[in-house]
Amino acid sequence: MKGILDSCWFGRNFLTGWMDLLLILMPHLLIFSIKRLEKSRAKENEKPTLMDLPNDFLFDVFARLPVKSLCHIRSVSKTSLSIVDNPFFATLRLLNPATNTAVVELPQLMLLTHSWSFWPSDRGRFALQSLKYRGEHNLTKSKHRYSQILYQRYEFDFVFCNLFCFKAKYGCLLVNPLREEVLDIELPINDLVRFHAKKWYGMGFDSVTRTHKIVCVFKSTSHDMLEAYVYTLGTRSLSRQKIHSVPQCEFSSNNVSAYGDMHWLIHRHVAGGNPNRIISFNFEKDEFVWTPYPDSSRSFNYNLNNMRLLNVQGCLAIMSYQHSSIDIWVMKNYEKKVWELDYKIDNKRFPHYPRSIETCGEWEHGIFFSQRYPNMFYFWDVRDKSIKHIKAETLLPGIFSYDTLQNLLWDDEWRQLRVISIFSYTDSLISLKTFGNLVES
Repeated sequence: MKGILDSCWFGRNFLTGWMDLLLILMPHLLIFSIKRLEKSRAKENEKPTLMDLPNDFLFDVFARLPVKSLCHIRSVSKTSLSIVDNPFFATLRLLNPATNTAVVELPQLMLLTHSWSFWPSDRGRFALQSLKYRGEHNLTKSKHRYSQILYQRYEFDFVFCNLFCFKAKYGCLLVNPLREEVLDIELPINDLVRFHAKKWYGMGFDSVTRTHKIVCVFKSTSHDMLEAYVYTLGTRSLSRQKIHSVPQCEFSSNNVSAYGDMHWLIHRHVAGGNPNRIISFNFEKDEFVWTPYPDSSRSFNYNLNNMRLLNVQGCLAIMSYQHSSIDIWVMKNYEKKVWELDYKIDNKRFPHYPRSIETCGEWEHGIFFSQRYPNMFYFWDVRDKSIKHIKAETLLPGIFSYDTLQNLLWDDEWRQLRVISIFSYTDSLISLKTFGNLVES
């Protein structure tokens, strides 16, 4: 540069020096301008991609996609990976489907094999395996969704999305078999509850604070009155919040999660008499509310022993088992508590007349039912109104073909009871890592 200035500046007047300098630099400036123009035109010719959109917009678009699609989108770019794996995004998709356009996941099947022993020690073993119903009499295993948990004696309690809850004397386990995660939740109620007292748990989503919560109902040690506490998951400590108004009634194990709340059938009021309502817990207001049954004037048959709660397309539903038919009532409007009779299944369609229905739930193309004695599963297909059956004994050891698991389930030294059940669940992006420290395998 000094050479250029020396040749065109010194010894000459000011204006002539500037002109000479521009003549020397012009080729360099022209080349620089052409390169910038080429880059600008190349950028204009590039087709815009989805990842070029603002993150807020991408959040809204992704929230409307099913989990299966989101799993593929994760590998598109670093932006999509950070959005899908964001805990806030996982909770965003769980907003109440009644008040937003979030996609309703297709229901899927999970097989639970549960066995426990009272000798030589009081302990339990259970295993979970996701299934796919292929029609006719065929159940097959799904990919990469197997979990095995070995602990002391636990009892199955409820399903929330893809989380399975098992309760024990103190606290409960949350199991995510899709991610092979286990979270041990020790609730600070040991000083309030009797050692062998009954406890009922429920889980829900508070769309206001966008947090997950667990409610625990139990009988107090100081008096025979029911008490309840609610806990917010993901906080630094499980500080308990007492629920001041708890209905004094006998909760049943028949429960379901729907509309972000937990719902139970109740056996009777403490004061006596059969109840005529469902007890629900609202996780936004942290309070119990009563949910009415369908109107008996519309042919709803009230019989507590022949009723089961279930989730149908994200809505609260109730099955009423009668002598001639099985009726499925669905609450389409949760705020107004409006019931509609969606399905009426003629009992004559069953290949074997069901003696009693233990559980029921939704699968991809209809409703499934299970009975305990004999242990059998029925699949009703809404497309052709057909009903197929599968005997539970045919699932073992075919479904659980792993040698170690098979030995666990059929170990002769155990004096054990075995339960084989099928439950309905839905995919979600929930990771138990956001709630606390996981239990190591």
